[in-house]
Amino acid sequence: MSNYVKEITLIFSENPIARAYLYLLIKKKLFANKVIYLNNKIIFNEIFLKLRYYTTFKNTLGYLKSKNILSLVKKIEEYFNLDKDFLIEMYKFENIYKLKNIEFAKHPDINNKLNINYFKNLKEENFLNTNNNILKSILDTKKNFYHIHPGYMYKVRGADGTLNSIKYHNNVGATFFLMDKKIDNGKIIERFEKNFKKIYFPDSLKLKTSDLYNIWFSFFDPAIRVFLLNKMLSEDVSLENYKNINLSIEENNYYKFINKSELRDLFINKIFFD
Repeated sequence: MSNYVKEITLIFSENPIARAYLYLLIKKKLFANKVIYLNNKIIFNEIFLKLRYYTTFKNTLGYLKSKNILSLVKKIEEYFNLDKDFLIEMYKFENIYKLKNIEFAKHPDINNKLNINYFKNLKEENFLNTNNNILKSILDTKKNFYHIHPGYMYKVRGADGTLNSIKYHNNVGATFFLMDKKIDNGKIIERFEKNFKKIYFPDSLKLKTSDLYNIWFSFFDPAIRVFLLNKMLSEDVSLENYKNINLSIEENNYYKFINKSELRDLFINKIFFD
């Protein structure tokens, strides 16, 4: 059984997080890692893949045509010590073909009974989850499902992890943990937090709040997660290396999605400056 982060199987669901992890595996030359594409297609159909890709990333690819957004992306890369253009190159469609060991799951819902049977029969034991659904029935397979939460657990749990970290604590963080049936709960293997300073983003005041939110989750959110994953891959961390955390003294907060009426104030007054 594979017990190191570098040997983990990636559950790929077309989104910025999965694209970031996939590109990191490519950069690390971990071409042998299996990738499970979370969908019900049984053939590697390029037309289907491209349609889903362009539907998912239409806005993101448009953002990358903006000089100011490219400048922001560069600052985020520097903030997390990512290679130059990492957050741009990770969005290349053809990256999906660079890891050869790819197969499709049986249903787009990870908790579907078809997927339960599918995962039970896999020889792999450890999976890095990237889909947004809460894991429920799939955990009954007794496989190990890991996740990188964009917040310092247990201090920051729940939705909008990076944004709530800044709003309530003036910092950002991430946590690699073994998932259980509670939300953002489980054994922690690695975590970090660091102070956050406002980022210079020219003309950010002119953008709609919805665009600021989408830009944030297209670039900053995957960057903080892939920063932690990169650290763990570089240090050859064992998946059995759980931290001994005293939950009775840990700060434990659960946050909901930030109210739309508060988002603009947060972006303009605590995150970006023009």
